[in-house]
Amino acid sequence: GLEVSGAVAARQRLHCISADPQRVVPGSGLVLLVLPAFAHESILGQIAPYLDDDVWVGAIPARGGFDYCAAQVLAAAGRPDARLFGLQTLPWACRIQEYGQIVHVLGVKEMVDAASRPAAAIGGLVPLLQRLLGLRVEPAASLLALTLANTGQLIHPGIMYGLFADWDGTPFDAGGVALFYHGLNEKGAETLAGLDADLQAVRRRLEHDLDLASVRPLLAWLRRSYGPAIGDPSTLRAAFLTNRAYAGLKAPVREVSPGCFVPDFAARYLAEAVPFGLTVSRAIAALAGLETPAMDRVIAWAGEQLGRDYLGRDELQARIPQRYGLRSMEALLAFTNEGEDNEC
Repeated sequence: GLEVSGAVAARQRLHCISADPQRVVPGSGLVLLVLPAFAHESILGQIAPYLDDDVWVGAIPARGGFDYCAAQVLAAAGRPDARLFGLQTLPWACRIQEYGQIVHVLGVKEMVDAASRPAAAIGGLVPLLQRLLGLRVEPAASLLALTLANTGQLIHPGIMYGLFADWDGTPFDAGGVALFYHGLNEKGAETLAGLDADLQAVRRRLEHDLDLASVRPLLAWLRRSYGPAIGDPSTLRAAFLTNRAYAGLKAPVREVSPGCFVPDFAARYLAEAVPFGLTVSRAIAALAGLETPAMDRVIAWAGEQLGRDYLGRDELQARIPQRYGLRSMEALLAFTNEGEDNEC
C-alpha cells in the first residue's frame, strides 16, 4: 500500500500493478491518467487497444488541449467515440517524500472543477469523482472551458518570470534558493495580473458562444480553491504570500557544483505549463482575433530558457488546437460541441 502523510492519510492494497496495459486496462470503467501532460499522448497510445467500449478516460489534471490530443490518438486507434474527462487542477499541493512510498500533502483544495467530452455527461460523472477524491467537484461546461481555466498556466510561468527574468546567470548557494509561491515579488504579481487580464479578455470574447463561468479571475479562483488557508485574500500577491498550502515550497533549482545552484528551467513550471497551458490559451486567443501582450512576453522568455520558439517555428510542438487541425474558431467550437446532440 501507499502511505500518504499530511492532510490525508490512507493505506490500501492495490489489486494489480503492472507496466503492461493489457493486464490492467481491460474491464476498467474509469481510467485515470495522473501524469505530466507530456506523457498523455504516449500513454493513451499504449492503452487505447485495451479500452472497453463504455470506458471513461480522464486526466488529473487535464492541462491545456488534453481533449484535442486524446481525441486524435484514440480515433487513430479505432476509438473515435471514447469518452473523455479532466480535472482543472491537481486537488492537492503535495511533494514526493519517498518515491513510491510517501507523499507529503501540504494542502487540499476546497474544490476542483471537472469537464467531459461529451460535455453534458459531466453531471453523471461528478458524484463518482467526488467519492474517489474525497472533495467537492464542480462541473465545468466543457473541456475548452477547462483548458482556459487552467490556473497553473498563469501561476507557474508567471512566478518563474518574476523570480528569474532578470537573473544574470550567476549561481547561488542553498540560502539563495527562493521560496516559490511565498517568494512572489512585485514583478511576479504584476506579471500574473497581466496574464490573467489576457485570459479574461479571451473569456469575454467567447462567452457569447460558450459557458465560460468556470474561467474565473485568478484571485477569485484562489479564494474559492483555498478558502480559509489564505490569511489575507485582499490582493493577488497577498493571497499567495499568506496561503498556508504553499508554505515552504521552493523554486525549482539544479545543482551545478557542490553547494551551487541555478534555476531549473526544465522543471514542469515552464516545461509543462507553457507548451501544455499558456501557449494553448494564447493560440485560442489568436483564433478569436485577440492580442495577448503579457502571454507573448512570458512565452517568448520561457521559450528562450527551453530552447524553443513557441511563437514561431516551434508552435506546433505545443498542444495547441491548430496542431490538431482546428485552425478556426468555428472548427474549435464544432469540436467542443461534438456529440452533444446525442447526449442525454
